[in-house]
Amino acid sequence: MNHIRITMFFLLSAALVHTASALPRFAIRTGAKCQSCHVNPTGKGMRNAFGFNFGSEELPIPTFKEATDLEDFSPSLTQFFSIGADYRTLFFYNQADKTSSFFQMQGNLYFNLRLNKKVSVYVDKELYGSFEAFGLARILPLDGYLKLGQFMPAYGTKVDDHNLFIRGGPYDPRIFGGEFPVGYPIGLNFGAGMEDDGIEIGFAPSIFSLEAGVFNGRPGGGLIGANATRFKTISLRGDATIKTEDINFSIGGSLYNHPSTSGTQTFYGAFGAVSLFKNLTLNSEVDFVKTPFGAADSTGIMYYNELNYLLVTGIDLKLGYEFYDPNKDVKNGAFSVITLGAEVFPLSGVEVRPLYQINMESPKEISNNNTFLLLFHFYL
Repeated sequence: MNHIRITMFFLLSAALVHTASALPRFAIRTGAKCQSCHVNPTGKGMRNAFGFNFGSEELPIPTFKEATDLEDFSPSLTQFFSIGADYRTLFFYNQADKTSSFFQMQGNLYFNLRLNKKVSVYVDKELYGSFEAFGLARILPLDGYLKLGQFMPAYGTKVDDHNLFIRGGPYDPRIFGGEFPVGYPIGLNFGAGMEDDGIEIGFAPSIFSLEAGVFNGRPGGGLIGANATRFKTISLRGDATIKTEDINFSIGGSLYNHPSTSGTQTFYGAFGAVSLFKNLTLNSEVDFVKTPFGAADSTGIMYYNELNYLLVTGIDLKLGYEFYDPNKDVKNGAFSVITLGAEVFPLSGVEVRPLYQINMESPKEISNNNTFLLLFHFYL
């Protein structure tokens, strides 16, 4: 119950302050929508011209940027064809068993081909086989679009860390020593490789963004989409963002309903963010996870909170807190993660992210179960 109070405090604080991707913190700092920086209207993947300029001009440490920048560089090869990329290499150390490794966790190439002023074809090919490929038609009223193909459903806070519970769950099952209950999802179905085949429409009137999609309900997509089913998965997401001179505020909600022969899995929740004076940002999300389990459904709950402070241009300090209880009706079996760290952009197209994670489970089964992560990110 204390965890509920914590997250509701964050969300309500954002609302009270108001009455007083890009990555979510960049979006809320600028008051921009996902489609302001990304080719994909719901964020993630290739950056458009504005997003590329923001990443190369606004993020890096100014001293190093001036000494290393390329002049007149652009990812637009022609008026009709653009490219992009994201590469992330991770070094991690597990305190529990004193092991470490380098892990090439991401290698994405992006291609966008404009067929005319309104329609484009987008491809996002990932290192380990997952991909997004869709046609995008910006032909609907209210700054709306139609998207058809394989892509990630719009849900919640679209962050770049797929190890969060609100995305795909921890990348390494050893983090909690195998204590995670069998049969429960370790995260929502929005991590790496969980794209789905379907159709989505979206609108962005004024301060609002609204998206609705129909999917096969088979994360991973690809050839398995050739196998027809009687069920379809529905996703809904909406938010509103309000900007003032010193304070930006957003709040929204999501729903993901996935029926199958074994029952219906449902995710639903709320998310919000607030930015103060363009250097202090808070992103929060709370989700409920209803999962078929045995003779009855179980309901889990998860929270995500991330506080960032822009120390100087190019250096963000980070404090994160996650909580996930797969079944709120069972006294024990909850998991929490506290993250301390920073995000440093020393050069254009380069990010270094040192993080220390304190991993906890209830009841406490494992001692010294913490993790050190050092992420190197190269982006175009």
